[in-house]
Amino acid sequence: MKRDKLVDCLKGYACFLVVFGHVIMGIRNAGIVCPAYSEKLEMFIWSFHVALFFFLSGYVYNITGEWRRKKTRSRFILYKFINLGIPYIVFSCIYIILNSLISSTNHNNSINDIIWIWKTPVAQYWFLYTLFILFAIWAVLSKILKNWQITILLVIIYYICFFSSISLPFLERGLPYALCFGIGTSLDNLKIKEINNAKKIGLIVLHVLLVNAFIFTNITGKPFIDDIEEVLGIMASIALISLAIERINVKKILMFINRYSLPIYLLHTIFTAGIRTVLMKIGIGNYVVNVVAGIILGIFAPICIAILANKSTVLEIFFYPTKTVEKLRGEKIND
Repeated sequence: MKRDKLVDCLKGYACFLVVFGHVIMGIRNAGIVCPAYSEKLEMFIWSFHVALFFFLSGYVYNITGEWRRKKTRSRFILYKFINLGIPYIVFSCIYIILNSLISSTNHNNSINDIIWIWKTPVAQYWFLYTLFILFAIWAVLSKILKNWQITILLVIIYYICFFSSISLPFLERGLPYALCFGIGTSLDNLKIKEINNAKKIGLIVLHVLLVNAFIFTNITGKPFIDDIEEVLGIMASIALISLAIERINVKKILMFINRYSLPIYLLHTIFTAGIRTVLMKIGIGNYVVNVVAGIILGIFAPICIAILANKSTVLEIFFYPTKTVEKLRGEKIND
């Protein structure tokens, strides 16, 4: 199947926002003096960028054949368990170990936290945990329901649980993101070409104005409001990137980030926290310097590790388990 370059660029954009969001959040939590707009900017980014990732995951799930590409539902769930579970376990453990050894980080962990990652994710690794739950739910419920029906059902269950304070172990982690993931699974085409540039710009402006209005009136993140923010943010992101990639350099940059999006996602906080700690140790507390340094190291250090890992099967399997095994089998067959 031909790759959708708009989707790849959107993933690159979402990945950049994850790094940027963690950098400015880490700086604020470290006590560095931040500009007045910093916290509002952080809230704006967090209002939609994770939802965008879930939407894209659902969309790719749908256009690539859903669970059927692995023949059976059980094989699909096992495939996702391996490919999401191994990176989740390995990099959660690395993160916990590093944080338990370095006292100057914003979030200190105990080695004992490793025991509980099966139910309590740490740092950004909760995304892999939640994504697996959503994939499993969709694969199972697709026996009796269509994707849009699963979406509506899970959103209803989410709000019933939310307003009645009912807790559903494991499932409760996936329910808040079922709407965005489900919208993705229900679309066969983004149909962005049908929207003219003026409407795209209007959508982007509406997103910025409305979400900032929610932020300044302190209603952001409230029930139903967060759904509006997320869905509008997804739509505005699609419009923004469809315009931005008309410039070839922007397209190349986003495609490049997307190529290494998984290693960047898995490793960026280690390096953004590291450079922030070093800069603070040597007395550099300038906000802009910390932001720029954090973004650069948060993106390019994981890329360097990914390139090195590509040369070593032992390392690469931690990032791409089944892909690495398949490559090894191919090499043996060729031999």
